[in-house]
Amino acid sequence: MSHHHEPVHSPYRAQRIAFGTMHGKQRQVAEPFASVLAATVIAPDGLDTDEFGTFTGDVRRVKTPAEAARAKAELGAAALGVPTALGSEASYGDLAGVLVPVHEELLIFVDLDRGIEVIEGERTITRLPPPRRARNLAEAEAHLSGFGFPAQALVVRPAIGHEAHPAHPVHLYKGIADRAELAHAVHRAAAASEDGHALLEADLRAHHNPTRQVVLRRLGLRLALRLRTTCPACGSPGYGRTVTVPGLPCRACNRDTDLVRADVHGCPSCPHTHVETRPVTAAEPVFCNSCNP
Repeated sequence: MSHHHEPVHSPYRAQRIAFGTMHGKQRQVAEPFASVLAATVIAPDGLDTDEFGTFTGDVRRVKTPAEAARAKAELGAAALGVPTALGSEASYGDLAGVLVPVHEELLIFVDLDRGIEVIEGERTITRLPPPRRARNLAEAEAHLSGFGFPAQALVVRPAIGHEAHPAHPVHLYKGIADRAELAHAVHRAAAASEDGHALLEADLRAHHNPTRQVVLRRLGLRLALRLRTTCPACGSPGYGRTVTVPGLPCRACNRDTDLVRADVHGCPSCPHTHVETRPVTAAEPVFCNSCNP
């Protein structure tokens, strides 16, 4: 997948950009950063980004996703000794108001010399199944295709009633991606549980999660294109869409709907902004709270 944007005006040409990750995320963004910005993305060795919290709960998350992503980027910049760095953070949860599981991914870029940061994010509905219980390998195997195993790796831990046991790091098996490892993990976790069941769940870390890799690639391209876009007022890189403006009028009654009417583009360095109205001029009545309450 090549993007034929000749990176003539790249502000980051030939620069090394650190990616604060221990989960291979640099592999997803290296290509767009090379083709769009002529920059090289490198993950420094030996970083422990788990100090900012883990999906499996063995290290509690105390920062917001944006704070955690920023902290990882700064850790990477310091380790590589460069002023520019990337960090990302994912969170999983139910969308407010509707019980739909969503995955939100944030990718942050910091330029410590220019004193700017640029964030691109994406929210997608997750197709991963909830945790499944199994007493043995045969029961576990019934759930594997639902998870997309082995491309999507699993976490296996002892079950307690219907809940996962957070205080069982001894019997917490991550990154399970073949049947021999799975058999061992299910056997050990089931034996250590209160009711003889192991709990199987998706390993949400980026290097074991193909759906996150796809999202990270998209965010990497959007971020690279944005870093190539300079502010019309001050020339800083990273000019682009910062917020959306709701209020697209209803085609039937002309009242404002919740649909997006315009995008505000802004600069990470100065107060300059401009508003771009979206090409669609009216919302269908099905999206209108007045016509279709």
